Amino acid sequence: MLPIPAIDIQSGKCVRLQKGDLSSTKIYFEKPVDAATHWIKEGTKKLHLVDLDGAKSGKPKNLKYVLEIKEKFPEVTLQLGGGVRDLETLNIIFGAGIDNVILGSIAIKNRELFTKACITFPEKIILGIDAINGFLAAEAWTEASKLSASDLISTYKELPIKSIIYTDISKDGMLSGPNLEETSEVAKLSPFPVIASGGVKDIKDLINLSKIPNVIGAICGVSLYENKINFKEALEMF
Repeated sequence: MLPIPAIDIQSGKCVRLQKGDLSSTKIYFEKPVDAATHWIKEGTKKLHLVDLDGAKSGKPKNLKYVLEIKEKFPEVTLQLGGGVRDLETLNIIFGAGIDNVILGSIAIKNRELFTKACITFPEKIILGIDAINGFLAAEAWTEASKLSASDLISTYKELPIKSIIYTDISKDGMLSGPNLEETSEVAKLSPFPVIASGGVKDIKDLINLSKIPNVIGAICGVSLYENKINFKEALEMF
């Protein structure tokens, strides 16, 4: 199982939030490329990038910073989420060399478009499942739905999806430990590999996640930036 450093971008800076609350911003790097440089020097071959402004507005706002990272480190796998709502934007992003795009809001709100995106870009789309109290949320987690993770997985199980990122919103940025029960349930239901997100606070959490069948990775944010996890040690363990 692979620990994956997260770089959330807001107003051109690398930040962390609590539960996706845009007012809870804490800046860790003035430049996202500096954050990427740090984690790549620590040994990562993969980065999880989120355009927070894009997620809120519905259009990419920080793409130039993502492309700067890709230009400097072309060998590193980048998965990007936030603000991607149409095929034209996907064409631009993939054309620029970004490896995978996370789609969550359109998976909930526009099944036809999500399906077309997955067929047009097979094995390039990651299904983002962001849940709170068992129900999915969209539009930077500001809109609640009546759908569950199982609903979404059942709907898209035949598509050529790369993987699923499952996030428990209530855990995100809180260093409270991941939702092992829900993550296990999603991993059991999913025909696609699952990446866990939200709440990881220490190596023990990573070990517990690694024991869940079909979980191939864990996104780490605050736990890395606040030095709760030694990233080099984590890479060696997994």
